Amino acid sequence: MNYVIIGNSIAAVNAVAGIREYDREGSITIVSAENYYAYGRPLISYWLEKRVQDQDMPYRPQEFYEKNCVRVILGRRAVKLDPEACQVHLDNGEKLPYDRLLLATGGRPFVPPIDGLTSADYFTFINYDDVRRLEAFAIPGREAVILGAGPTGLKAMESLVQRGVKVTLVELADRIWAPALDEEAASMIATFLQDKGVNLYLNDTLTRVYREADDRLHLELKSGRELQADILVMAIGVRPNVELLEGLPGVTINRGVVVGPDLSTGLPGVYAAGDVVAGSPPLLPHAAIQGKIAGRNMAGAREIYQPLPPYNALGFLGLHIISMGNSAADEGYEVLTEIDPAALVYRKLVLKDNRLDGVLLINKIDHRAGIYRQLLEEGLEVAPFKDALLRPDFGLLNLPEIIWRQKLAE
Repeated sequence: MNYVIIGNSIAAVNAVAGIREYDREGSITIVSAENYYAYGRPLISYWLEKRVQDQDMPYRPQEFYEKNCVRVILGRRAVKLDPEACQVHLDNGEKLPYDRLLLATGGRPFVPPIDGLTSADYFTFINYDDVRRLEAFAIPGREAVILGAGPTGLKAMESLVQRGVKVTLVELADRIWAPALDEEAASMIATFLQDKGVNLYLNDTLTRVYREADDRLHLELKSGRELQADILVMAIGVRPNVELLEGLPGVTINRGVVVGPDLSTGLPGVYAAGDVVAGSPPLLPHAAIQGKIAGRNMAGAREIYQPLPPYNALGFLGLHIISMGNSAADEGYEVLTEIDPAALVYRKLVLKDNRLDGVLLINKIDHRAGIYRQLLEEGLEVAPFKDALLRPDFGLLNLPEIIWRQKLAE
């Protein structure tokens, strides 16, 4: 069996592991548009802060590829998929035949059309090359504007602040990280950021960019506000890289590629995993699980991918957040909270029909986070112990005996 994987990401590496669980002999080729072996993308902010070095970046040691007999082609892009010939065409003219193909092409930063904006005017914050380019400009005393106050924008903000750059966040929504934070939590974090010297403009966006005589950027916002900056970072989301599949019969594109329960794309022998999949949250745990299952299925398994609720852990400037599921919900749900603004503690459980539907934890994070995650993902009834959920002594023993005995056995 001849396996080809497009993309050298978390999904791709886990697909290799999945394939080798069932097939130790088939050939595996990975094609990476980047010039690096797979690395932990969350580490790019730590690299910019010099908390990790180049040698700390790889997701797996190079021996992983050697042990699993994987050929890795770095710095090449797949430019065409020919499903009839079962070939992938690369940008150097090489044609790779496949029996099974995985598209783990991820996503690219979304940059909206803005008057006067050119590619030389902004940075993105998605991959290793982004931060390597940004490093030379992130000099103490400079000013940066970040468009977008979601997880990517917040991590870019932290890295720049740690390097002595003055940061302004501009967010179109009425609060930061709106999909995960409700109004009260977002307001608390906004105050925290402002106390750290970060400017924050909500309900606003960038409408025009031009260079001044001193080569600084002049930025005009929808509100009429005008800003000046040395650095502009675009962090307002990603778009799945589905170009290889566009226009091919049997494939459905809905922003990402629509896949079947086995992660197949509708083309014979072609699967997808990670950010390129329609409806898949751009989160590493989901990409890893999808990659592993797709790899197994490519090698002959018949495994079904069960989508999991979104799970995100984010830390910046000493503040830590975990969000799970429908964590920003309020109206129409039963909500349990523990709030201590002075200590920057916010704990919120969202219940629907006596089952956890969302969890938001800020700064007071302990072993209970794992229990909440199990309750959420398994849809367990919490009515018998609902009053104990936020108590300091809540733990496994509060759960029904059959569950805690199972967890203790594990």
